[in-house]
Amino acid sequence: MENEMGIQVQRLDARAGILTKESKLAAGQDLYRIKDILIPANNRALAKIILAIAVSEGTYGHISPRSGLTTKDMTVDAGVFDADCRREVKVLLINDGIIDYRTKIGERIVQLIVEKIDDQEWMEMDRLDETERAGKGFRSRGTRLEFKETQPTICFLQANANQEFYDYSDINQHPILRKGHVLLFNTIIPKPI
Repeated sequence: MENEMGIQVQRLDARAGILTKESKLAAGQDLYRIKDILIPANNRALAKIILAIAVSEGTYGHISPRSGLTTKDMTVDAGVFDADCRREVKVLLINDGIIDYRTKIGERIVQLIVEKIDDQEWMEMDRLDETERAGKGFRSRGTRLEFKETQPTICFLQANANQEFYDYSDINQHPILRKGHVLLFNTIIPKPI
């Protein structure tokens, strides 16, 4: 088995930050940015980590967002690499927010979690074993999604400079909004047929 002693990491640039763990019990190793990158609102960008990583045979690397990144409406996609991969690690960052996001040099943007591969044999069957849950699928544990018809309402949405939103019909009622900027949206919502 190749690389049984650990995970190999190669810096592709002297400025590249080596992987670090935030705590002894953390599941993942943090990966760092070596230059700024702008991800426009509702858009995505490919971020280079400037490291090549080789994980042990029988495992794979899984790139996951850090919790601090997700609080900024950022997430990660395309985050799996196999044990035979030897190229630079790149991360697809997705900005689901309404404002642009800029990564900073040295920012820990994602974490690498190494997971074992379950190599059980896959078998095609004419019929699967019966279980108590059986064919019940998504959200089948007693909770159901209920859709109720509601009347459209009109509200006023204001935001201050910190991107905090308020739903108030009278701006003078809120002291923060009297000092800040007001965001006004005009939307026409068609009546359901």
